[in-house]
Amino acid sequence: MVGLINVESMIDSSFKKANILIVDDQEPNVEILHEFLEMQGYLNVKSTTDPREVLSLYKSFQPDLILLDLTMPHLTGFEVMEQLKSILGENSFLPILVLTADITNEAKIKALSGGASDFLTKPFDLLEVGLRIKNLLFSSFLQQQLVDQNRLLDEKVNERTRELLLKNVELNLAKEKAEASDRLKTSFINNISHEIRTPLNGILGFGQILADHDLEEEEKNRYLYILNESSERLINTVTNFLEISMITSGNQEFEKKEFLPETIISDVAKHFQPACDNKKLNLIIEQSADLQDTLIYSDRELLFKIFRHLMDNALKFTAAGSIVIGCKRRGNDLVFSVQDTGKGITDVGKNVIFNSFSQEDNSYTRGYEGCGLGLTISKGLVELLGGSIWVESAVEVGSTFFFTIPIQGGENISKAEVFQSENDSEIKTILVAEDDEINFLFINILLRSETIRILHARDGQEAIDLCRIHPNISAALIDLKMPFVDGFEASRQIKAMDSSIPILAITAYTSSEDKQRALDAGCDEFITKPVNKEQLTEKLAKYGIVIGGKIKY
Repeated sequence: MVGLINVESMIDSSFKKANILIVDDQEPNVEILHEFLEMQGYLNVKSTTDPREVLSLYKSFQPDLILLDLTMPHLTGFEVMEQLKSILGENSFLPILVLTADITNEAKIKALSGGASDFLTKPFDLLEVGLRIKNLLFSSFLQQQLVDQNRLLDEKVNERTRELLLKNVELNLAKEKAEASDRLKTSFINNISHEIRTPLNGILGFGQILADHDLEEEEKNRYLYILNESSERLINTVTNFLEISMITSGNQEFEKKEFLPETIISDVAKHFQPACDNKKLNLIIEQSADLQDTLIYSDRELLFKIFRHLMDNALKFTAAGSIVIGCKRRGNDLVFSVQDTGKGITDVGKNVIFNSFSQEDNSYTRGYEGCGLGLTISKGLVELLGGSIWVESAVEVGSTFFFTIPIQGGENISKAEVFQSENDSEIKTILVAEDDEINFLFINILLRSETIRILHARDGQEAIDLCRIHPNISAALIDLKMPFVDGFEASRQIKAMDSSIPILAITAYTSSEDKQRALDAGCDEFITKPVNKEQLTEKLAKYGIVIGGKIKY
């Protein structure tokens, strides 16, 4: 109850500060009202005997209440109310107390319908006038509170509406993104299934056909070629999956060494020359003259992988013309490029081709094989080596893929060959530790040469024993997963006996942890299955072992 009285007291006190305007052409009436309002404690009271001044006073004084006479010269009270109505806002509430000598009911009705809030006839009781003023000010206060609450409510509604609209936009974008992701996943899974099952069909199908003893030699050779092509395609697909998995999981490691960038360009050209010849494409090398004898400090193997994916891409989409491999220096970076005269890439395609599992054409009718990971892998490897990659392309003109690799303080040196071949007729003994007979047979065929002698160990312990019996072993090819004693332990013991024996780990393991574990065990090289003849030959050449002659299957 006390709180309610205090609130009423505060409201009543605020009423005394209200701006009250008296409009009456009779000076005595104005004076009486002035004196009465001052006695009541009202602090802001103004008056005029000329109704033409009301509009200007309203703008300057901003009255909260008007005491208005109806019968006046120049303008009647009705006309004053019409003028005020024209400038008041739609939601404005201005209480007007009419004080008039016109006692007719018609005047009262006209005044109340014209904008008056209350009506008193002269002579009036001042106490009643005071109560009417207080009630009108209270009504004005309540009206203003209602207007303020409505405004706040409108603002909150508008704000909430904006939030809901924004949320709706976000939900629609999320929905579109999810639908696009679902379409992409479906397309990607279909492509993956296609890229695995298609070569598998060739491998299994022609493998069965080759079992036919009545095949002509020419047919057999052709089917062997197809089987080999299918195997390569399957290997590339699986390799791509493994590479993108290593990159996205952050497990891809690299080992930086100094090497000549021109050697990597030369190796790439040598590797892809047969494929270019097969498609009748000119393979051109463009290198800046200032690159001679310049070393780059980076991972040579990863750099070759980047080129391999970009060259595969160029070969895939180029039917005629040329492919240009370029390299030039730009500040502290080397800028490599692969330019083709292929079909080109649209502006839309440029925005997605480097994304994971994305291709410009993911449809069933696309005319090119592949799962669309090559450019994603290239981007990941380039960024891992501290560079950046981009493409410039025009439809039906061709594309140029650029990527940078930091030189990182390379010095100029004299040219040196990374691998030196030896014309050595001395017999080299190679230990092959492999428990799987088919894998051993394959490696044995790869190593078949008049200058190579093969020792076969079927487990790690046998490998250790053979090294102890034969001290002249030139290199050891050791599978890491073997019975009794695994390749890690076998490598440790062989190195303990003779640290000069190069050990090449040959394994189906692919993780960086397994590679590091093998190196820690004493292995000098790490080769993942399936074994590539060119890679194996290159690795052995580093240790002076040259595989000569043609392989006879």
